Amino acid sequence: MNAVAETIADAVGGSRWLRGYVRGKLGSDPVFEAGRAVVARTGGPVVDLGCGLGLFGLWLRQLEVDAVYRGCDLGRWKIEAGQRAARQLGCEDFQLRVADMTNFSLEGARTVCAFDVIHYLDAAGQALLMERLIDAARRGATVLIRTGVRGCGWRSAVTRAEEWWTRASGWIRGGKINFPRLEDLHGVFAAAGCRVEVRPLWGKTPFSSYWLEVTAPTDLPLARTWTTD
Repeated sequence: MNAVAETIADAVGGSRWLRGYVRGKLGSDPVFEAGRAVVARTGGPVVDLGCGLGLFGLWLRQLEVDAVYRGCDLGRWKIEAGQRAARQLGCEDFQLRVADMTNFSLEGARTVCAFDVIHYLDAAGQALLMERLIDAARRGATVLIRTGVRGCGWRSAVTRAEEWWTRASGWIRGGKINFPRLEDLHGVFAAAGCRVEVRPLWGKTPFSSYWLEVTAPTDLPLARTWTTD
């Protein structure tokens, strides 16, 4: 996996810091392998909301998961860097767009990803996004969410501090710092009749990251959730 991270970092290019960030992110964040395992099972097209540099899509391609990939982000420079990397790596059926995740098309998606982006939306924006994700699940997509949550003790405090740093450094500009409660997020999907699988996904990091896999409504019992105390 380290060789894959190195290949992608070289393709993204840019400053030494950026290349180091890409290597470190791909090498240490469990969200990439968790997402890859699901996409390998469910297939594409994949829609990646708030995709940043498109690292998840590049990761899939380097590991020979050839699903059609569409990503969006409001950071133009990130999208342009991801597009250059995709061209250098010869990725086909790979699109990155500068667009708002609350209205980016989910049409035809088999897998919809929202990794570490929900907290950038205010309450109204989160409600709108949840409606769109529920609709995608009802149309047969598997919805994958990774997000930090409130109510997770010291991990939530560290996660909030890290978000303040992203703004101070200029990595993220604008948006909210509005982490949801895990029980509220789960409850929205459960109330819509969706099946939800939930588990911690912070790996070796100190963050309050949880993983939700949401699938079509079913009469089967919902998977249990973990407490955040």
